[in-house]
Amino acid sequence: MKRILGALVALVALVATVEAHDGGGNDGGDRGRGHDRDEVRFLGGADVKAPLVRCADVTFSAPLAGCGDDPLKRGRIEVNRNGDVAASLVGAAPDVTYDLILGSTNASAQLPIAVLATDAFGNATVRWAAVFDQGQAGIVALTLSRNGSTQFVAGFRGEAELEASLVPCAAINTTATLPGCGADTLKNGKAEIDEGDLKVELNAEANQTYGVVFRGLGGGDDVALGTLSTDKKGKGSLKVRDFVDESVVGAGNVVLQRDGLDQFITGFQSLRKRPAQVARFQVGLLRCADVNTLAPLAGCGFDQLNKGEVIIDDKGDVNVNLMGAVARSTYEIFFVGFDATVEVPVGTLTTNPAGNGHAIVRDFFPVGARGVGQVIIKRDGIDQYVTGFSVAR
Repeated sequence: MKRILGALVALVALVATVEAHDGGGNDGGDRGRGHDRDEVRFLGGADVKAPLVRCADVTFSAPLAGCGDDPLKRGRIEVNRNGDVAASLVGAAPDVTYDLILGSTNASAQLPIAVLATDAFGNATVRWAAVFDQGQAGIVALTLSRNGSTQFVAGFRGEAELEASLVPCAAINTTATLPGCGADTLKNGKAEIDEGDLKVELNAEANQTYGVVFRGLGGGDDVALGTLSTDKKGKGSLKVRDFVDESVVGAGNVVLQRDGLDQFITGFQSLRKRPAQVARFQVGLLRCADVNTLAPLAGCGFDQLNKGEVIIDDKGDVNVNLMGAVARSTYEIFFVGFDATVEVPVGTLTTNPAGNGHAIVRDFFPVGARGVGQVIIKRDGIDQYVTGFSVAR
């Protein structure tokens, strides 16, 4: 394959020229010919881009345990710097769901990420936005499981290239931290495995020598691949040709070691610069005594209310507005969990002579909090208002 690369490049250039002249008049059913309907247009700036391979086909650096026998024509997965994940399957099992899981070097540490559902042809294409929070970092240990077995893994095979950034070993925190990490500084770097060849590029500390190894996803001994030395600017590279045969299927990570410690490892690190998609809590308030669906509430007071609203925003602030409540009165605000077993005091609100009042409790919920429940407004310890809905017509 590699010997005819030059001829292929020339042929591709010729074909591209022909297609450029031939594509303008094709507006019919052949639109997009040459591109699978389920092909993912992978997002830019990715930290990990890898083919999905059958778990049962992996032999390098060791076979994997717990594999299923689902078919797969081809697949692809990507994790980018915004924490987004994109995946595609072609020719997998039809009309089934696969659990996408991030693992670690410790097989017991697993993080379920999402569910991928195939169509009647066994194809699927999905993107999940902001899966990983800012600062989360993990290794290349992505698997798709079904029926208790691992079916597919992120790996490499022939021309299906694995490309992943290098991440400081000590920065890995998802699903678990890694043991035996060093503290070398990393500016940037990446590793590529393509057609049995390895290429590593590094920009790190100056005048250092690293041992480069491959650590299989299934465990076992590291496979030594060579050494990489940085120059006075901290830059270095390593190219190893044919470290495995083109037909070999592998899964695992490239690790750079120095002083007996793992310094850098292939993986991803989310540096999300745009806000995540936020589940915002914004609900109207009802008089507790007016609730009639699914059943009336017990222990309610009878304070009047024209209207009210509660907002919990993406900063963790709690905003409460009352209009037409009891004048010159102090109300207590509580957050109640979904199971209604715990009431958490949030703050208080005092109304003016018109019975209107507003309270904002800053940073009540911490970063990363995800909650479900309702807000209850009390006066003198009695439930007066609750978050809910009212059907007017």
